[in-house]
Amino acid sequence: MKQENTRRISVITPVYNAEKYLRQAVESAVGLEEVGEMILVEDKSPDNALGLCKTLVEEYDKVKLFQHPNGENRGAGASRNLGIEKSTCEFIAFLDADDFYLPKRFEREKELFEDPKVDGVYAATGYYFENENKTNSKLTTVDAAFEPSELLLKLLTFKGRFTTDAITVRRDLLNKTGLFDVEMRLHQDMNLWYRFAHFGRLVPGSIDKAVAMRRVHDENRISEKSWNSRAYFHRKNFLYFKNYANVNKRAMQIIINRFIFKNSATKLQVVFHYAKIFLVSPGLSKNYF
Repeated sequence: MKQENTRRISVITPVYNAEKYLRQAVESAVGLEEVGEMILVEDKSPDNALGLCKTLVEEYDKVKLFQHPNGENRGAGASRNLGIEKSTCEFIAFLDADDFYLPKRFEREKELFEDPKVDGVYAATGYYFENENKTNSKLTTVDAAFEPSELLLKLLTFKGRFTTDAITVRRDLLNKTGLFDVEMRLHQDMNLWYRFAHFGRLVPGSIDKAVAMRRVHDENRISEKSWNSRAYFHRKNFLYFKNYANVNKRAMQIIINRFIFKNSATKLQVVFHYAKIFLVSPGLSKNYF
């Protein structure tokens, strides 16, 4: 990950089957003074998104275009990772190709990142319903009442959540957390947000007013969630966090419990998994009991 543009933001956008929405996404970002570059990663989209990407590169100096080797399709996580690796700015933000920023997207971030101890800022996302051509009053974010040290626990106990379009982090935080887990087809964003919350000091920005809009439509990239995908998500969380130091005790209990119960079909398997975990990793028992 190169860094050339300090105090500016690299916006990372995977592009797949979003030709009809991409121009609005791009133009909502490139006009913001805080945005130093917008990186499009075309992911072998079945529509004419690649052609539109090339047009947008010609129209806007801030727009850069990349593809995976041989133009392969590798999914949203791998595309975001490639965008991060190609980015040059001090701060990283994300925007899905079918969503769009609102005009004051990064207004609070400018002030909050003046504090060098702040690793990330989370804000609120609203919803735009394409078929009805309207928005509603629902916002997705995390309540500001929580201290950064409690954030992982609050995410795990469903006291709100981050959204891809409304989180901005320092590049340095990604050096601690790693990037998106490309083995996960679903929930890879939430897995990384958990790691952000553990390793970083994340603070609320605009949480009572949306800074971006998530477009709800019939062609959203992935809509099917299953028991297996949730079980794999909890397994991955456990595999990451069992190796981390100083994990909030209650948070670690939740991570272990969800891993075991989502990956066990019988009571006997539950007992077996608990025994195996604490025999193989006895240090975890100190952070559980």
